[in-house]
Amino acid sequence: MRPAAALLVLAVASPAWAGPFDTPPKRYDETVNVALQQVASDLRVRQTACIAVRCRFAAGGVSVEVAGPADRPATERITVAATFRQGGDGAAASLLEDTLTVVGATMVAYDRGLPAERRGAVLQELGDAALGVGEAHIDSNDVHYVLSFDDVSGRLEIVAATLPAGHG
Repeated sequence: MRPAAALLVLAVASPAWAGPFDTPPKRYDETVNVALQQVASDLRVRQTACIAVRCRFAAGGVSVEVAGPADRPATERITVAATFRQGGDGAAASLLEDTLTVVGATMVAYDRGLPAERRGAVLQELGDAALGVGEAHIDSNDVHYVLSFDDVSGRLEIVAATLPAGHG
């Protein structure tokens, strides 16, 4: 087998060897931007800071913090957040849409076993919880999702964590 062909086989087979949460936090933007491009979103995630195993990213009015365990270069928890300020229903709806778009791209990149129809249902449930009760806990086969909304501060957080980290 020629080296180029071997590299192609390795590149195609590698995702089966390593799960998405095995990616270091500093590579979150690379991973999620591919998913954002696939859905033709104008949003792009960019890194704003990275110290050790905790990195921060931004996409419009949405902030993302990605953290990993101290003992290995992997991702354990992704927190997508937005703070709603005064600006009317249109601004709030747009920010919620951007937040859920980033969460959806995170699902595509990090929760690959979640079928598309279930992903849509989880996003709908998270959106409904943000507008209603202000909290939700949802598990897929691989990821634990937590939504919390503080109506006093206007801060919405949606966490995607590995099941052990989400339940530990």
